[in-house]
Amino acid sequence: MTRFTIRKFYSEIDLIKTFSSIKFWIILFFAIRLIGITNPPLENGHNWRQCLTNMITRNLYETDNNPLYPRVDNGGKHNGIIASEFPVYNYFSFLISEVFGYHHWYGRLVSLIFSSLAIWYFYKLLLMYFNQSTAFYSAFLLMISIWFGFSRKIMPDVFSMSFMLISLYYAFLFLKTGIWKHILIYSITASIGVLAKMPVIYILSIFALPLLSKNYNLGYKFTLTVASIFVFAVMYWWYFVWGEYLLKTWEYQLFFPKNYKEGPKEFFPFIGMAFEKFYYSAFCSFTAFGVFLTSFFYSFTQKQYLPLKIIVTTFPLFFIFMVKTGSVFAHHNYYIIPFVPVMAICAGSALSNFSKNISLLFLILIAAESFGSQFNDFFIKKSEKFILGFEQEINKTIPANEKIALAGSDSPQYLYFAHRKGWGLTPAQTLDTAYMNFVFEKGYRYMVLVKRNFDKLPNYTKFNETNHLIFYKIKKL
Repeated sequence: MTRFTIRKFYSEIDLIKTFSSIKFWIILFFAIRLIGITNPPLENGHNWRQCLTNMITRNLYETDNNPLYPRVDNGGKHNGIIASEFPVYNYFSFLISEVFGYHHWYGRLVSLIFSSLAIWYFYKLLLMYFNQSTAFYSAFLLMISIWFGFSRKIMPDVFSMSFMLISLYYAFLFLKTGIWKHILIYSITASIGVLAKMPVIYILSIFALPLLSKNYNLGYKFTLTVASIFVFAVMYWWYFVWGEYLLKTWEYQLFFPKNYKEGPKEFFPFIGMAFEKFYYSAFCSFTAFGVFLTSFFYSFTQKQYLPLKIIVTTFPLFFIFMVKTGSVFAHHNYYIIPFVPVMAICAGSALSNFSKNISLLFLILIAAESFGSQFNDFFIKKSEKFILGFEQEINKTIPANEKIALAGSDSPQYLYFAHRKGWGLTPAQTLDTAYMNFVFEKGYRYMVLVKRNFDKLPNYTKFNETNHLIFYKIKKL
């Protein structure tokens, strides 16, 4: 064998090792998702939620950095304190702002960093109980799922689930080793996860598997149970004790929980839309869902029962969360994010039963579908860029300390870019005399109208106009 042939042989071996390393793909996808990372939240999807998240962060930086009182700009009749998730996600962006000053995009970077780190822990967790192929395929599928796009959005959904995946790794590591620092890390990371987004706590139901198993030390299982009760208590205090206090005191909330009668009544008429979140939204790929379904076949024919056990253990509690949200789950694709890692495990275990060539073909098809449906969110819409000028336009016309009624939508997006405290109004509300009198009574004297949202203008005194905005003085009619 010539020297050239030997060198070529070893270079091919190194290339194979590189492409089969999950670290390589984590780094590569991290780099890809840096495209447009500094964009303001003006992409196609979920602008309102990203702007609201940024409002809380900016108010931590500019108004009050006490995380017990999350605050938004569209506070309406009060000061903007809102019953919402604990702003732990926002606090990471706030800390960056303390060093470098506030910018829109810090939340994107925070999400990207922790979601990438979580893939590594997810992979290491799976290596404890599955072969290397299943661990690799599962982690890869998670990376190219809905996780791919939302892991760079300014939202706490992927962030919260990232911390839960990290916490699971340390919890199962503790069950194997009994090392106390592992259970401590589990308690901290799981608490961060559930504070950032409550529904992710469903994943702790997976502990039913080791707790019912005879393969683990009884003392370790008891310690894990106590630590999990602590995590639950932290979540319960924020959402059901302190959250209730915030709601009663300031009468403003981010979410509108349904009881066990209201939830099903709203949910089941939209059962088809809810099912779509599994067969498409989860992986942004019909092919991936098909692979997921084959895992049930292999679970029985190959006696690979662990993926099936994980589904059976975790899905019932997740389903309760689904139903209790009412119609919200069906209408928001990102509500499936907490369950995608479970689906990825099943699909990954199925791929490990295929030949390598077939598995590679499926991965290429799935990636093509997923990227094709998500990549437009890497860019902002040209039609929305005019919103970036709101703050400057409004500051030239209305005194900086005046709150405003910003008319065009009740979404917080316009107010966020206006960088003002105030109230968002729909076009219909501006034409409702009784409602506008109520707004006046709450101390609002200026209304800024976004032209593109209006066919019919309200009957108030106009005192200025720009290319995109009309300025009115509000009076009681």
